[in-house]
Amino acid sequence: MRQMDAGTPARIQLSAEARLAAVPESCESLQFESTRMKSFVPKTIVGNLLLAFILSITLAAQDSAPVQENPGQASQPGGVATKTENPAPSNAAGGAANGVASTIVTAASKAATRSSASDTSTDDNPYDPLLEPPPLPKGKPTLIGGIATSVDQVRYRLTVAPFGGGPKVKLFVDERSHIYRNGTETTVLGIHKGDRVYADTMLDGSRVFAKNVRVITEPSIAEVRGQVVATNPEKGTIRVQDQLSARPVTFAVSPGTKYSSIKGTASSGDVQPGSLIDVQFARNRSNRDLAQEIIVLAKPGDDYIFSGTVTHLDMRTSTLALENSTDKETYELHFDPAKMEDAHKLKVGSEVTAHATFDGKQYKASNLRIEKPGAEEGGEQSKAQ
Repeated sequence: MRQMDAGTPARIQLSAEARLAAVPESCESLQFESTRMKSFVPKTIVGNLLLAFILSITLAAQDSAPVQENPGQASQPGGVATKTENPAPSNAAGGAANGVASTIVTAASKAATRSSASDTSTDDNPYDPLLEPPPLPKGKPTLIGGIATSVDQVRYRLTVAPFGGGPKVKLFVDERSHIYRNGTETTVLGIHKGDRVYADTMLDGSRVFAKNVRVITEPSIAEVRGQVVATNPEKGTIRVQDQLSARPVTFAVSPGTKYSSIKGTASSGDVQPGSLIDVQFARNRSNRDLAQEIIVLAKPGDDYIFSGTVTHLDMRTSTLALENSTDKETYELHFDPAKMEDAHKLKVGSEVTAHATFDGKQYKASNLRIEKPGAEEGGEQSKAQ
């Protein structure tokens, strides 16, 4: 067995004393680390709270200006901050971080709302005159039918000689116009000199704008409105003076032709010379017009009641134009001012009710009553001299 020398107890005692001396140093190091951590946590909490306070002040200043909210997007009311509960002592750092994150989200939401509101205000601006055509003119279109005497396919212009005579009409078309050739939509290249054209026109400044242009070059189902000139029961044909072309149109009827009236039912006996009719017809193989439906608008001797607004008045000829409220059509009525007690109140814009009889040429009002006086409009009324 190995014997311990005399210096061994001394070395053991020295080693124990060294360890005892190192213990206080380790305790001091641990105490320092603990103190540093305790001071670090409050500093982090204070920093986060300070950042949240600065962001809240910035948002409050921005909310003081009026902002147009986008109705299609939900947003927070101006000046209202997200409410954050006081964090527990054990989660102080996490609570402060959540408060900062909530404030940042609120700021991002408000920024997106302002951006959306700015986009909405931009969309509400009117058309761009450099990129878009102007809006359509106001007012009701007027139908013009005739022969195209010239077509300028470069400047989008055409000249129409109206059916029945009269001065030629110069029309212009643009991106707003719709052009049809035999029912198929096309462009101004589809209009040729000599074509039969029907245009819905509107006054655009000093020029006549064609909203719709229909070019008819082949037989198809069509509509004719006018007054019956003659009937031939043996041949089964009817001749009508077309209002649009001012020319007589002859068509055939068959057992399959349908009859109706604005007053209700009708029959072939209601179609007589002097009657006003609307005809839907198609060409058959024998090159005659075959009526598919005939609507009797008026026949001689029938009484009618009109109610609507006076759109034109001529006291010299004792005639007025009335826009009927039931069918939105305009009728010319002849009346006797001597039979009216308040004829002086009759003006353009007046709302009237008239009982009239159709005599085969015109509507004669036997009773004309003013329901509501209207204001006189310049250029629409002619007074008796």
